[in-house]
Amino acid sequence: RVTAVMVIVTITVHLLLTHYVAIGELSFANIGARLAGGVVLVNDLVLLVAVVYHALNGLRMVVLDWGLSNVAGRRVFDVVLWLVGIATVAYGIWALWAWVS
Repeated sequence: RVTAVMVIVTITVHLLLTHYVAIGELSFANIGARLAGGVVLVNDLVLLVAVVYHALNGLRMVVLDWGLSNVAGRRVFDVVLWLVGIATVAYGIWALWAWVS
């Protein structure tokens, strides 16, 4: 529930900053300049982490409700989800970093 609220707030801020506050057309240089400012970058990073965590936790709940009751299987599944989440966030940070640097 916490990540759901974080997603709603950060996506709202993202949309407001992108479509209403941004001056000029959306171009590679314009997006890079906005991300270099800091506020947009921090918001996008929080949005990235919140969305990935929220999605993978939702997937975990569905799989557990569907019948993964084995404790060992649940631990393996949790580790796999954490690895997927870390890899996804790392890739997202790498993609955002290309805009900044």
